[in-house]
Parts: sequence; C-alpha cells; structure tokens
Amino acid sequence: MSLDFSDIKVLLIGDFMIDHYIMGTSNRMSPEAHVPVVVPQEEYSIPGGAGNVAMNLSSMGAHVTCLGALGDDIWGEKLISILNNQGIDTSHLGVIENHNTTLKQRIYSDGVQVARLDKEKIIDWNPNLTIKINYNDYDVIILSDYNKGSLNLFRIPDISIPIIVDPKKDNFMQYTGANIITPNLNELNRASNIDIKGEKSIIDACNELIKINGFDYIVAKRGSKGMIIIGKDSLIKKIDAHPVHSPDVTGAGDTVIATLALAYTNTKDIEESAKIANTAAAIAVSKTGTASVTIDEINNYIEINK
Repeated sequence: MSLDFSDIKVLLIGDFMIDHYIMGTSNRMSPEAHVPVVVPQEEYSIPGGAGNVAMNLSSMGAHVTCLGALGDDIWGEKLISILNNQGIDTSHLGVIENHNTTLKQRIYSDGVQVARLDKEKIIDWNPNLTIKINYNDYDVIILSDYNKGSLNLFRIPDISIPIIVDPKKDNFMQYTGANIITPNLNELNRASNIDIKGEKSIIDACNELIKINGFDYIVAKRGSKGMIIIGKDSLIKKIDAHPVHSPDVTGAGDTVIATLALAYTNTKDIEESAKIANTAAAIAVSKTGTASVTIDEINNYIEINK
C-alpha cells in the first residue's frame, strides 16, 4: 500500500536557516596553507534547519505552515522565496530588524566538502507573544530546535494533537508536553548525563528522560546503526539502518523528523513510523548535501526492498 500524506496539515516551529553551496574543482594546493585552491563552478542555496524540514514535508505532499524568525537580509528574503515557490506557508515567519539570518556556507571540491563558513546570531524572539496562531487548525506540530533562539522562550501548548521534537538543548525539560522526541546519541548523552556506550546505556538514558519529562516515546538516532525506540510502557524496539555507500549525513535528521511526524500522524504506530523514517533517511544520505526526499522515492524504495 502506497503512503499518502497529502491530507496532513503541519505546523512547523523552529530555527529557519539557509544553506549555501559553492561547488568547485581543484587541481593544486595553496602555497599559503595546506588547503586546496577551489575554482567555483556552481553556487546554489537550499533551506536549512527547520527550512529543510519544511522542504521535506512539502516534498512528501503535506501542507506546511512555518512559524519562526529570520533576519532582515538578503538571505532571509531568499529563504522565504524558496519556501514560497514550494507552496509552503511563510506568513507566520517574523522578520527581525538588524538581525542576520543563520547562514551555513559549504565549499565542495570535486564532490568533497573542504570547508564550512557559518554566520549566526542567537535570536531574542518569543513566538507566543509575537504571532497568534490556532494550534488546533493542524494535525501535528513539529519543533525543529537548532538552538538558535527561536524556541528558547516557546512553551509547548496543552493540546490533543501530536507534538514531535528534534532537540538540541542540553535540558529536555523545555520539551515537556511533547509526545515524541528524536535525539541523536550526543544529545541523549548531554540531556541525561549518562555516558552512552551501548544499547543498555541508551535504554537507561531514554527511560530516565521519559520518567522526568513524560514523553510517550523517544526515538534515539544511532546513525549507521539505525534507531532504538523507547516507550513509557516498557517498549523497546531496534531498527537497523539501511546500508548506504559513502553517505552524506547533512540534514538527515530533518528528513527523519519530517517523515516520522507524517507517518505517525497517519498511523499512530510508532514502530511502523520509525521504519518509514529510517527508509527516508537512507534515501537522504545517499544524496549530496542538504536534500529533500519525495513520497514517490519512499514508496519506490519500500516496493523494491519488500
């Protein structure tokens, strides 16, 4: 049975940024330092952070509304333009005067990333006071936290629709009230103060955080080892990663949170939803740089690998 997310309305709240790629080639090293001399051949920009989550959601057919803040610069304008062209609702993206939109510039030489230049400033912004929105107009809420300030003052509403979080903060108490949270192992380590060395420590850390914060599930992302789902009712499920040759993990977590949220909204089955997200992640990391995954790609991958 083919997946179809076209009826799902998503409210995406988080840190919106832009990824700019400079793709070039090199045939010599610099005489000034041990770095390649890169001759640019192509440049392009892609939404990053929560913007990449939005692009993935849209590519999978969902209706997406963005809530966040950008700077009043050319990069913020470019980001809004790209999202609008994808049919994504940007009417709730606030523009902050005299602020820089978070920018990550990646330089590639012959297909290999050789440098990254970041420009960012933590945003002092409270979405609860700045923008009024009816949460019940949506089927699911995603919080895409890159710790750039957009969610620092946000308080999770007490509502009946699923709230799913991709965390960056060291303390998960701010996410109390969410249903599902998707940390990687470094984030899990910092939040739990448990040294993550194997499956038992992952399970112990997740159970502790569920006990403290009341999450329904934690989906712990283990990179090339897949995922582990821990639930408050003693649920433990391991999902192996699909093998990918020379993966590029840029933005893979954005694909995971987007797919997991849509699948869970449809099925309310956390194990099945995580398996679908795991499939989408395999497709994403097989591409270069920040990338979106389409619903057709997921359906075809599932069909081929039955």
